[in-house]
Amino acid sequence: MAAARTPRRLTIRMYDVGFGDCFLLTFHYARSRRHVLIDFGSTAAARARQPLDTTIAADIEKVTGGVLHAVVATHRHADHISGFATRDGRGPGDIIRRCARRALVVQPWTEDPDLAPTATARPGARRRRALAAAQVRALEAMHEVAAVIARRAARIDVSEMETLPPDAGAPADGVAAPAAPPPATLAVSAAMRGRLRFLGETNLKNLSAVKNLLAMSSPARHRYVSFGVPSGLERVLPGVRVDVLGPPTVEDSADVLKERREDQAEFWMLAAAATRMTTSASRPLFAGEKTVAGDAAPRACRWFVRRLRAIHAQQLLELVRILDDAMNNTSLILLFTVGRTRLLFPGDAQIENWQYALKLSDRSPAIRETLAGVNVYKVGHHGSRNATPKTLWRTFEHRRRGLRTLLSTKAGKFPGRAGSGTEVPRETLKAALAAESGLVNTQDLAGTKKEFFVDVEVPLR
Repeated sequence: MAAARTPRRLTIRMYDVGFGDCFLLTFHYARSRRHVLIDFGSTAAARARQPLDTTIAADIEKVTGGVLHAVVATHRHADHISGFATRDGRGPGDIIRRCARRALVVQPWTEDPDLAPTATARPGARRRRALAAAQVRALEAMHEVAAVIARRAARIDVSEMETLPPDAGAPADGVAAPAAPPPATLAVSAAMRGRLRFLGETNLKNLSAVKNLLAMSSPARHRYVSFGVPSGLERVLPGVRVDVLGPPTVEDSADVLKERREDQAEFWMLAAAATRMTTSASRPLFAGEKTVAGDAAPRACRWFVRRLRAIHAQQLLELVRILDDAMNNTSLILLFTVGRTRLLFPGDAQIENWQYALKLSDRSPAIRETLAGVNVYKVGHHGSRNATPKTLWRTFEHRRRGLRTLLSTKAGKFPGRAGSGTEVPRETLKAALAAESGLVNTQDLAGTKKEFFVDVEVPLR
C-alpha cells in the first residue's frame, strides 16, 4: 500500500516558450498520475507566427486529461505568468483555469491579497507587519514605474547621430558647431531602446494573469508561501516532500531588506517621484518659462540635448534593472524530494533571495547539505550570472556524476552584453552546465519545426 502512495517515476515536460518558463511535472503512481504546472509565461516567442501560448495550453490540457492538481506561479514577471492571461474564454489562461478547477495554487507571500498595497497588518510584530506591507506597496509602485518606462521606450526614435563620435556636434573653443542635419527625437541607440522596452514590459503587472491566478480554484486552495512555510504540495503529491527555500520575508530577517540594495531601492523611489513630477499634465515644471523642442534648439546646443537624452535613457535602464532584480527576488524556490531523488526549481531567484537560505538562516548548514544531493536543477533566471550562485553550483555533489540541468531561455533578448558578462544566458555558465551536467536547453529545439517541448524522464530512487 505504501508503494502505491509513492511515485515510481517522474516526467518533466519542458516547453519551449522562448524567453520564459513553463514546466509540467507528471508524477506517475501505480494507479494514477498527478500533474503540477510550474509557471507559464514568455516575453519573446520561440518561433514567429506560432501561437505557442494556446498551443502549449492545449497540450497541457491533453496531457493532463483536463486535470491539473497544482499550479505554481513562482513570481509575477511576464516571462513566468503571461500564459495565465485570459481572452474572452479563448486565451491560454482560460484553458489552464478549466484544468485547475480544484488545483492547489502556490504563489510567493507577496501575492497574498491580504497584503494588498492598502494592507496594514500581517501576523507578527507590529513593526514587521508594517515592513511587510511596505514591501508589497513598493512592489506595486514598481509596476507603475515600469509602465512609464515602457511607454517612454516606445516613443524613443533612433538618431542617425548615434553613429558619430561622442563629441560630434559639440562646440570647439567657443566656435559654433558646423551645419549638420537636425538630429532625430532622441539620440539613443536601437539596442538601448530595445533593452528599455523589454525590461519595462517584463515588469508590467500582467493584470489579466494576476486576476486569473487569484480566481483559479477556490480561495481555500491558495497558498502564499515564504522560506520554511509548508507549501501544501505534500497533500497533493503523496510520497513527495517539498521544501520552500525562498523567498524570505522581512519577518524572517529585517536585514534581508537591507541586503536587497536599500540605497538602490531608495534611488528608484526618488526616480519614481521625479517621473511623476515631470510627466504630470496638470502643472509644467517651469510654468513661466519659454520652452523649445530639442530639434528646434540652436544648432550649437543640440549636442548637449542629445547627451542629456542619452543620459536619461541610461538612468531609466538602470532604474528598470533594479525593478527587475527586486521582482526576481520575490521568486519561489522549491525543493522536491522523492526518496533519494531531489529536484530544485528556483524560478528567477537571484543572489539576494538565495543568500538567506544558503547563509543567513539557522537552517543554512542543513540546507546546504540537502542541496548537495540535488539530481535535477532548473537553471535560475534563464541562465543569468547571478541566479546560479557559485556557492550553490559547487554544492551540487552530482556534478559530473549524473546531474541533470534544465535551461529554458532565448539568447539575445535580455539586455546584457557578453563583453561585460551580463548576457543571458551567460556563456560561461552554459559552458559549465554542458561540461559538468546533462544539460537540456530549449534553444536546441529552435531548429525544429514541430517540437515545442522536450520530455525529461527522471528515475525516482
